[in-house]
Amino acid sequence: MRELMFRLSTDGQAARAELVALGADAVGPLIAELFDEGSPVGWSDIGMVLRSIGRPAFAPLAEGIAAAPTREVERRCGWAFMGFGVDLLDDYVGALGHPSPRVRENAALGIQYCGEFGAPAVPGLVALLDDEDDEVRRRVIWALGEIGESAVASDLRWVRRHGPGRRRAAALQALAEVGGIEAFSEADRAAVERLIRVKLVDERIEGDEPCGRWLALPTGDQAAVLEALDLSEPRPATMRLGRAAVESASHGPGPDERRRAIVFVSPQLDDWTLVFGYWAPDRELDAIRELSTRFGQAQAYWYDDQTGSSGWTIAESGQVIRHYSDAGEEPIGERLPIELTKPTFADMEELPPEEWPTDDDYCDALAVAATMSISPAELGPDTRVRGNGVLALTRAGREYGKFPAGALPI
Repeated sequence: MRELMFRLSTDGQAARAELVALGADAVGPLIAELFDEGSPVGWSDIGMVLRSIGRPAFAPLAEGIAAAPTREVERRCGWAFMGFGVDLLDDYVGALGHPSPRVRENAALGIQYCGEFGAPAVPGLVALLDDEDDEVRRRVIWALGEIGESAVASDLRWVRRHGPGRRRAAALQALAEVGGIEAFSEADRAAVERLIRVKLVDERIEGDEPCGRWLALPTGDQAAVLEALDLSEPRPATMRLGRAAVESASHGPGPDERRRAIVFVSPQLDDWTLVFGYWAPDRELDAIRELSTRFGQAQAYWYDDQTGSSGWTIAESGQVIRHYSDAGEEPIGERLPIELTKPTFADMEELPPEEWPTDDDYCDALAVAATMSISPAELGPDTRVRGNGVLALTRAGREYGKFPAGALPI
């Protein structure tokens, strides 16, 4: 048997076929190899064999997850366990009641990978919305999201109306995940909107590094900004909610239409209004020229808070006076004053490492915004605020049909 398993790495297809043919007799030795972190046999090869064996491997793998002595062994067993597919959906539903939270979590993950075909598992998943384990609850919500709003929303709304009470909060979070506020009942939607209005009364504006795009316009006329950008259905939102919604949408799964569906238009911050998200439906340079004609100035930025790479476009009175991007696009215009005092990423590529800044003191979009308009990272108690922010649909959002889903902070 061991020699046969070793052949997986050299004669994979033939060895796999022989092991699958052994069925239940091969399961124990295969799982023993998963438990041996020093085994030369590839754990993913073993996992694929166990998946191919099917139901005879299901319960032993569940017990392997429960008894795993290390996180690595648990991960290996879980990887094999989650991939049986819809043919073993009933087994996954049964495993949702396992005493081990890690087995329950992996059973929910297996259902999640079944996508819309996991719909028969919805009652079992909903029953775990009050599970004592945080990871299980989180995975259950993700699984419900993958199954889809049409199959899960009625069950979740039933819990919201009838309980049990300990599941109600998680049911609301799950509804937000699968369908956004559009999936809420009228009562829940009204309650959330009231909470947002209350939060807006004494909202504390705090700086935070953005991850994505934003636009800065020297105006407090929010209606004019909405009109100029062809935005619709504005809904009041706190800065925290608005920025989280846009970041979730723009970095989430799905087609570009979903990622470009909404933007957040800030309240007036000092003398500026910021628009977070994919504000330009098409050619950004043309759009920024048009906006600068209307508002006198327009500034577009992007910043990646993971890598620190960024870019900026500054326009005045219909002309782009500076365009720069770390992505390697051809720059336009003369360097800005701040670019003469701090190196950009492109500059550092031309410098020897010993001349690189040692304290991240280089020119990025946040630094440029701080000198040219207002930086989202430097907002705070001293920022003058007038009005409130709104989430609004873009042209892509109108075509997509609704605000994106997601459980977000208010």
